[in-house]
Amino acid sequence: VLDAARNSIRIKVCYIMIALTLLGCLTMVITGKEAAKRDHTLLRMNMEKKAKWRAEVEKDQEAVVGKPQ
Repeated sequence: VLDAARNSIRIKVCYIMIALTLLGCLTMVITGKEAAKRDHTLLRMNMEKKAKWRAEVEKDQEAVVGKPQ
């Protein structure tokens, strides 16, 4: 009797986890499409981050070159 109860609970928990996984996937697809419409993609974010890094490096290099020794 206890094994049957545990098995039925395990099955219910698995079904709940499957439903939550599908819901999470659907949510990610919807938010991803909305972000793509706003042009807020990983590619753009990485390009902006790298441009920021390049600007910082150039600024540091200018500071080193302009510093009197």
